[in-house]
Amino acid sequence: MNLPFLKYFLVYIFKSKTRQKLLSLAIFGLFISSFSLIVLQGVMGGLQKGVISRSKAIYGQGFIKVPDSFTVEDTDFLLAKLKEDNLKVSSEYEIELLIKNGDILKPIILHGLDFKVFRADYLKGKDFSGIVLGADLASSLKSFFEDQLILISPSHSDFLLTEIPRQSSIKFSDIMISDLQEVDSAHGWADIKFVQNLIRSHKINKILFYDKKSFDFAKSKYEKSLDLKFISWESQHRSLVWALKLETTVMIILFVAMSLLVAICITSGFMIFFDKIKTDLISFWVIGMSKDNVMKLLFIFTQVLSLGFILLGLFIGFGLLKAIDSKSLGFMPDIFVEQNIPISVNYADILIAFFVPYIISTLFSYYSFITFKSENSSFLKLIRSVS
Repeated sequence: MNLPFLKYFLVYIFKSKTRQKLLSLAIFGLFISSFSLIVLQGVMGGLQKGVISRSKAIYGQGFIKVPDSFTVEDTDFLLAKLKEDNLKVSSEYEIELLIKNGDILKPIILHGLDFKVFRADYLKGKDFSGIVLGADLASSLKSFFEDQLILISPSHSDFLLTEIPRQSSIKFSDIMISDLQEVDSAHGWADIKFVQNLIRSHKINKILFYDKKSFDFAKSKYEKSLDLKFISWESQHRSLVWALKLETTVMIILFVAMSLLVAICITSGFMIFFDKIKTDLISFWVIGMSKDNVMKLLFIFTQVLSLGFILLGLFIGFGLLKAIDSKSLGFMPDIFVEQNIPISVNYADILIAFFVPYIISTLFSYYSFITFKSENSSFLKLIRSVS
């Protein structure tokens, strides 16, 4: 590569009295494109990862839906097999009930937990002498610790003169704050014995996995052999996963559109630039360089220029993301779960932030180059012959 040749035109663009302001702005637009794409994906990825990680801490990586046809012996056999494989699982009976405190009646999804198997991290330190309620649900019930609450199961009934829903009382012993509105407003947790006494059946209906490897291993080993239904977190929350992907895709499309606008400026800038330097190109040709070599170096120059500013945008973008992710910058309002914006960047994000502006700029600069070459070829040959 002829470095003096490249240096000459860099100086011409940025330092000469007739410097190409349009081209400078267009190239700076490439810097903005790569910078914006990496920052956008880093911030959005971090916020989305925070939501997903908090949800998986409660719901797990996935679960086995225990068939209604399974007997107590069948579930005990399944749990024993999972224990033999050293898998961290939690068994429970999940049921939809009504919870009552005085005149206030609310729906609740109650998780009857078997603590002899495994206790998830989010449950540690909680008082399970009674029922643990989501913070928003406890607030809507206007309940205080040690209040006696009534749980009603409309799906289970007893005959006493007439058919009435089965119910049982339990004290309010603790609260759960998961930072997930759908959990805190409708879920509760209690010992599985309480739920089994309410339904009068020694059953479980869910086996949860809090480790991705454990879930994948159990699914590959037992799904077909025992005819079990494994449900992953992603399939259980399809609408959320789809919405998060759509949000990211829409934002990327908008920034790609911005890159296309930049590329139009690149085309105009390069065509004006090439037209102004054609006599300089002839001088290089006159002093001995071949025409093909001159054109090759000119195209390489456009690529180096684009590549350099895109990489500069990525570098400064990473610096900003590092500063945002710093624990010392707790600038978010108290209403937000994260006091500093979480950052998450993967290899796909880096590739998108690099290749989107680079490919677009390459295509449009190549178009400018080919147009200039075809329109000025005869002119260059004429000047060359006169020289």
